[in-house]
Amino acid sequence: MAGPQRTFVEALDTDGALQARLGVPHWFGLTEGQRERFRSIVRSHFVQTLTPPRNAPPGEVAWSSASPGKSGRNADVILGLRFGERILKTRWVVRPVGDGWKVSDIVLSDPGISLTASALRLLGPEPVRRRDRRREAERAAYPRLAALAAIVLVLVFALPRLSPAHRRLLLLTASAPALLSIIDGALAVQRTLAEPFAIAPNAGAPRWRMAEQQALRAEREGRVPEARRLWAVAISDGEPPGPIRYQMGLAARDRGETEVAREEFTRALNEATPAPGAAKELAILDVSQGNSARAEEEWERYLQVSGEDPEALSQLAAVQTTLGKTQAALDALGRARTLMGDAWRGARLEAQVRARAGDAAGAVAALRSLDTQGRVDRAALRADPAFLPIATNPVWVSFLNERPVHPTPD
Repeated sequence: MAGPQRTFVEALDTDGALQARLGVPHWFGLTEGQRERFRSIVRSHFVQTLTPPRNAPPGEVAWSSASPGKSGRNADVILGLRFGERILKTRWVVRPVGDGWKVSDIVLSDPGISLTASALRLLGPEPVRRRDRRREAERAAYPRLAALAAIVLVLVFALPRLSPAHRRLLLLTASAPALLSIIDGALAVQRTLAEPFAIAPNAGAPRWRMAEQQALRAEREGRVPEARRLWAVAISDGEPPGPIRYQMGLAARDRGETEVAREEFTRALNEATPAPGAAKELAILDVSQGNSARAEEEWERYLQVSGEDPEALSQLAAVQTTLGKTQAALDALGRARTLMGDAWRGARLEAQVRARAGDAAGAVAALRSLDTQGRVDRAALRADPAFLPIATNPVWVSFLNERPVHPTPD
């Protein structure tokens, strides 16, 4: 994303998420330095996930919608984040905190990845443990005391055998490590006694992360069996299987293995943590195979789970038009046009739906408002098969033969 990073991280309800994960007594039993370490892990995960690659254009909001959350107190804000030519669909869960609102979670809608849940998994299965402070203080002090005792023994044996000048030199030389041992031991004991809880040493470094990265690399390089083995390792190490099945389905789709992709997408939807984008991919496969009825079901399932977006609503409208459900298609397009700022695209989609339904007057009315903007390409309309049902209708023919108010831009 673009803009000050500090503003973004301060809007995150990091403390609320960590309290829920660690428990209130553990969270408030940590020192401020320990709490800040946990905050840094969570915030960094959010920032790294939403930061575009180097030299890529910054993200911007392409469209948005808001609705009450399932809990009643929260609100869900669906944002389409544009990164160059790609739009990332996200759901931002905001909740009241104090006198304002904070972001408690950001969900990557298609893979079904909760950034809060994935950030908290970085902490490991046991992020903190209660210390036996007395025993740990003793363990921290003993090595320093042993070092100090060794220095004293060296002095006891060496000093009587040295001249006064050499004695002073030895005392000065030995005083530095002795003083360091005393200070280091005091600090270690003080730190141990001041911290009732200890942070797990592997916090921030989950085992599944390495397997996931290696699996993605293997997929890109075409090493399919190796990628499958690494995905299985990632799942066994704690990565939710839904998003992984979704990634495996996308890879199979890109290889042209349609049935394998369908199987993986179906499994991704049936996992405990499903990937909603799998329903969208199944709908696209259904359309390519001529099964519009099943495609409509998958699009509606996708929209219900992940929230509405202009692209999915437009695709649903196209399927419903094919099924002869003209009014339902127009309703879907109306919701899509509410979300998108691209009026030309929305008007053309509505005109195509009305044309497939044989409504020439409605198709012309949908395009008429754009005619004065020079956005109507009549040659492209004549060649578009969507307008074949009204190709000979006098209203449509008259519209195509009109001279545009402004020439259509090249």
